[in-house]
Amino acid sequence: MRRYAALAFLSAFLLFLVQPLIAKAILPWFGGAPAVWTTSMLLFQLLLLGGYAYAHLVSRLSPRQQAAVHIVLLTLTLLALPIIPSASWKPAGDESPVWRILGLLSVTVGAPYLLLASTAPLVQDWFRRDEPGSPYRLYAWSNGGSLLALLAYQTLFEPLLAIDGQARTWSGLYVVFALFCGWMGIRRIRTATAGTSTPVAEPAGPATPPSEYALWFALSACGSGLLLAITNQISLDIAAFPFLWILPLALYLVTFVLCFGGAYRRNVWRIAFIIGLGAMSVLAKLAAGAPLWAQVGGSLFALFSICMVCHGELAMRAPAGRGLTAFYLTTAAGGAAGGVSVGLIAPLLFNEFFELPIFLITPYILMLVTLYRDRDGSQATRASPLAWAALVGVLWLGISAFVVPMIWQSGTTIARARNFYGVLRVYDGPPFPGAKRTLRHGRIVHGTQFLGETRKAEPTAYYALGSGVDVAIKQHPRRRAGLPMNIGAIGLGAGTIAAYGGGGDSLRFYEINADVVSFARRYFTFLSDSKATVDVVLGDGRLSVEREMSRPENRHRYDVLIVDAFSGDAIPIHLLTTEAMALYWEALKPDGILALHTSNRHVNLARVVTGASTPMKKVVVRVRRGDGASAISSTWLLVSSSPEFLHMVEVGTGVTGDVPQEPPVVWTDAFSNLLRVITLETPP
Repeated sequence: MRRYAALAFLSAFLLFLVQPLIAKAILPWFGGAPAVWTTSMLLFQLLLLGGYAYAHLVSRLSPRQQAAVHIVLLTLTLLALPIIPSASWKPAGDESPVWRILGLLSVTVGAPYLLLASTAPLVQDWFRRDEPGSPYRLYAWSNGGSLLALLAYQTLFEPLLAIDGQARTWSGLYVVFALFCGWMGIRRIRTATAGTSTPVAEPAGPATPPSEYALWFALSACGSGLLLAITNQISLDIAAFPFLWILPLALYLVTFVLCFGGAYRRNVWRIAFIIGLGAMSVLAKLAAGAPLWAQVGGSLFALFSICMVCHGELAMRAPAGRGLTAFYLTTAAGGAAGGVSVGLIAPLLFNEFFELPIFLITPYILMLVTLYRDRDGSQATRASPLAWAALVGVLWLGISAFVVPMIWQSGTTIARARNFYGVLRVYDGPPFPGAKRTLRHGRIVHGTQFLGETRKAEPTAYYALGSGVDVAIKQHPRRRAGLPMNIGAIGLGAGTIAAYGGGGDSLRFYEINADVVSFARRYFTFLSDSKATVDVVLGDGRLSVEREMSRPENRHRYDVLIVDAFSGDAIPIHLLTTEAMALYWEALKPDGILALHTSNRHVNLARVVTGASTPMKKVVVRVRRGDGASAISSTWLLVSSSPEFLHMVEVGTGVTGDVPQEPPVVWTDAFSNLLRVITLETPP
């Protein structure tokens, strides 16, 4: 038993350790978008399905044949080491991020991951053939290894090792796994050759009906789909960051451990399911107004309670003996289907995040199905129409809470689009004086424009008069002297910043989302009405600036560089590291001003900007503007090489300026800790 448990544990440890490792490594290449994790998880689930299919097929071979095939494949996977992504996979501009990520990960970790994924069902199959006892005991060891991997990544790997170091350490551990697994295979060959093994006899048992396979598939799909949908929502609202990937995934795994360990109690967890659904309904009503602890806590409770029901029902239906690999294959197919639904199908079919309500409501329907199928004398719902009416009523309330608000949204919708980077919506407010057109990304406004001709050129929202970007441009020495300026902006939004462009100015936007560019040009007039010469570069802002700065003639070109690249309310970590700051000053002139838009609900980015700026001997000024008829409350950090800049900044009515005094925090490309700067209150 021990050697089987050790192998199952090690394979699961490596399987889940590599997921946040490789996703974080490629995150900066794709704009820090939350969908990087969703897409990565999609591939991992497809590879898991492939591994289970491989285990199911080779389980039909003799022990000698199994071991020989597996040893050959293990040897071949060593050629993929170390698992360091090649820089040749970095996107150049308008490529499809989804297919590029899938290709990148397939080449980098695909072969080792597939062999690791096959280990759990294969080892359990070996055990059931060679030893007495339930093979599902090994499932607990496997899930224990998975949980330890997530904990180890968060507490050891990420804080102590750079990305390359993490990848090389993982690769070394994989070699240990391959040798261990190969030794187990050789041992089975010798045992089979010597004829000393005595296969454990298994009863034939009844055939599994197709409806049971369908239920396995559906329950597994609902669990994995909900995991990805909730993780995606949390990441959009806060940040694409390993801790916010690992926490939901860890809870998801805990439900497997508890359910297959016998901790599932139907009546208890069905009530918890209804409470979780109610919590998500409340959060849907509150939207962005919910406090951070409520958003994260409510979402995770719903995920945990619903997955307990899905996986508990799976555990109750798990077969013994010969049906083991078929069970794992079916559940893996369901898990992959959930991943495909969230990662590929939903963005193509829906222009809103309908996958979240779908994967909240569908498990509830499955719960009703299992309740009806398995009803017995102990179930009060068997003979109580009132109880069934109440359960169906909860379903209707859930649909009303999630789906109806998405369909009937405020304002007149002009355009809507969804892609890898999220959901965009353009809508017009009520036709009253001062009516505005708004661009929204997810729950967050990304620009507004007055519809009336007399005010349409006026900068609004976070960029209104008196905002940090207004101060940075108008109080730059060249603008004070009446000279033309060269301005760069990472992040386009509705193009509002173009309203500050004067005659002779040059203004370049860097925007990763092609739909944002299309919407800014089609539904807003800031770009076309600007007096400056305006152009837009499509692609990740940091990568685009890096490519431009690689040519000496492009260096130190900007008088003002604006960083305003939020996705939803998520923090683009790769745009705030010390390496990114060094790049910005390579792009700025000696007297240039770096303007960073740091308005958000949960993270104090002043600590990060100060941590990167102070060692470079830069000064930081925070400019805050309150709400107004044309303005949305905003916080900007202005960074300059000139100490005199602190005394040059002038602010007007309703605007405050100060020097951040919060303790600095340093983020680098290799190390960044979001937990140190998260706050439950609105950050200053």
